[in-house]
Amino acid sequence: MDPVRRKGTQLLQQALGASSEGVAEAIEHEIYESHESKVDDSYKESLRTHLFNLKQNDPLRQRVLSGDITPADFAQMSTDDMAGPELRMTEQHLRRQSITDSIFHDHIRPRHRNQDNLDEDKP
Repeated sequence: MDPVRRKGTQLLQQALGASSEGVAEAIEHEIYESHESKVDDSYKESLRTHLFNLKQNDPLRQRVLSGDITPADFAQMSTDDMAGPELRMTEQHLRRQSITDSIFHDHIRPRHRNQDNLDEDKP
């Protein structure tokens, strides 16, 4: 096995806990397969993202360990899918606020150069 993949499996096992070697290997294998069996920057980024979310999100980690989320499903999850409930609520609130702000502007002025001096861009 490639040293990068071996290290990824070790880090997944550490993030999941002591008795999770088989689960960690399965997750690493699924992430590897989803990246066309290549250890490239995309594979490494995906592995880091999954590791971060396992460490930060206890409910997600428990669902993976219990088998509620299979290694194949976990490997295919996006960052939004892995987000914890607090982060999802915050993102949802920000999204709604952004939409509200964009819809309820009384007057939107175009952003462009000063109309009084149309020759300002000429040499």
